[in-house]
Amino acid sequence: MKKSLTVGLTGGIASGKSAVSRIFREHGIPVICADELAREVVKPGSRGIREISSVFGDSVLDPDGELNRPELARRVFSDTSKRKILESIIHPKVSQEKDRLVDIYHKAGQHIVVVDVPLLFEAGWEGSFDLVILVYAPRKVQRKRLISRDKMSSDEASSRLNAQMDIESKRTMADIIIDNSESLVETEKQVAMIIERLETSLKSG
Repeated sequence: MKKSLTVGLTGGIASGKSAVSRIFREHGIPVICADELAREVVKPGSRGIREISSVFGDSVLDPDGELNRPELARRVFSDTSKRKILESIIHPKVSQEKDRLVDIYHKAGQHIVVVDVPLLFEAGWEGSFDLVILVYAPRKVQRKRLISRDKMSSDEASSRLNAQMDIESKRTMADIIIDNSESLVETEKQVAMIIERLETSLKSG
């Protein structure tokens, strides 16, 4: 009988994944943020930042040894091969740290652990989890939120959305969908039901 679950949580830009992560935490379920781990594995003095500087040069470092993210982004944004090299440095380290933290939580008695991974499907990480939850909002809702929340122009919002895997494609790949296109109250109800469903499945085996 499976006694614990590791859940991948993903979404699209402006789909509301951060709000859903917060709701899981409010229910006492730990959430590991892959973006935070990605920053951790390239902190000054880390093996990750040494590997990055050896490949891309010291110009991607600030004088204090911090990663110069705008400069690195400029280098890899339009060069697929360089972006893949960067991913090959960062992703395995993030995955290793994720596995370490998940193991700690499970051993501490947390039966469900959520890992927030924005580019879960793009990175091919779906096989790393017992199931994947997608925080969903239709493209028109994403676009409206980007314009109102982030003060983007219509063209900027469209460009950001076009740069990501389409949310409808992600929807076909996920095990569970949280529809976050309506009110936060409705989203909270969905998360509570999902937690109850997962806990029941663990108890029943």
